Amino acid sequence: MQENTQEKQQWKKRVDTFRYIFECLSNNYSKEEIIKKTKNQDEYFLKTIEYFSTNFTNIVEKIKQNINSSSWSWERTKLVDKAIIITAICESFANSLEKKVSIDQAIVNAKNYSEKNSYKFINAILDKIL
Repeated sequence: MQENTQEKQQWKKRVDTFRYIFECLSNNYSKEEIIKKTKNQDEYFLKTIEYFSTNFTNIVEKIKQNINSSSWSWERTKLVDKAIIITAICESFANSLEKKVSIDQAIVNAKNYSEKNSYKFINAILDKIL
């Protein structure tokens, strides 16, 4: 039972992290604003957000390099999908999260927050990057 509670808490942390990154992207926060708003958060969240704020440009470039479609681009990607992809990358690298866990979390977030088939695009991009 305790393990299940712990998993739910970890799941909530990941969803909260995704929501915060979505908020940052939506409001175009500066690095200073991103860090300023993270007070009183746990270490997992802080490490992820620090990675996000420090590596944002490199992350986006890496994603752009891995979109191999003439009919799709990073610019055409929905904001919620961008947030899901960026969150998975940041969590994976900042917290040494396993590839499978990062992708599974991203797919669940896509199914909960994005369009019906977005998870396929997200899965393909993350599989290449992670």
